[in-house]
Amino acid sequence: MTLDWLLDPWSAGFMRRALVEAVLAGALCGALGCFVLVRGLAFFGESISHTIVLGVALAFLAGLPVSLGAAALAAVTVLAVQAIGAGGRLSRDTAIGILLPSLFGAGVALIALSEGYRSRLEDVLFGSILGVTDADLILAAAVAAAVAGALLLAGKELALVAFDRSTARAMGYSVRLLDLLLLGLVALAAVVALRAVGNLLLTALLVGPPVTARMLCRRFWPMVALAAALGAGAGIAGLYATWYFDVGAGPAIALAVGCVAVAASLVAQGRRWERRRAATAGAGPQ
Repeated sequence: MTLDWLLDPWSAGFMRRALVEAVLAGALCGALGCFVLVRGLAFFGESISHTIVLGVALAFLAGLPVSLGAAALAAVTVLAVQAIGAGGRLSRDTAIGILLPSLFGAGVALIALSEGYRSRLEDVLFGSILGVTDADLILAAAVAAAVAGALLLAGKELALVAFDRSTARAMGYSVRLLDLLLLGLVALAAVVALRAVGNLLLTALLVGPPVTARMLCRRFWPMVALAAALGAGAGIAGLYATWYFDVGAGPAIALAVGCVAVAASLVAQGRRWERRRAATAGAGPQ
């Protein structure tokens, strides 16, 4: 592997922009995905990527930036899910199950009404990271800064609510407000990642790196850091595959996430085997 092989992809401006977008999206989804995984909100992560399609469609028809429409629908979805779940009659998963098909169906139908809808629909479903603009990068950087600030200020509280809601409530924290904060951060990350991998593959970034990190880490915050690094690394690996093998960037990034998860599973299994062997040897005749 020569230095030219490593550096050639980044000689093109569109690849450099894609690199920044992939790293930010992967790190955001990886870090927040740890809270999603522990909190049991993987279904919400899946659903938010589908419901914001309606916002994308409305932005297409109105001639507005796609990210603006996606962010608006993400906010509406978060507030609707939180309001329905807070009512007590329906669980959050039930609320998501109601919103997901209706909003996603409406979004796909509206995209079909726009000119050139086939290419636009493919961009929504599988991402279009090679076409990111400076405005997209500014949005991604702003979201990354907001998430980093939120984790610095309320990361411990968010982790406490994720692990033990009863204790958090007993300590006087507003569990509902912290839930709303987490859902909002996940929604913002989904808006950024939509450009990178599309709505069909977004769950790979949101769940894959945290699951992988959980197999390798025993403590939560190292897990968050590792998941962010794995998400960013998967984005870089996917772009290399796109450049050299002419495959779609979104699917390549998702495939990289899967390969790393399989490798981590093998490493974790090897560790368990070594511990069992050591325990067996220690329990043998003295």
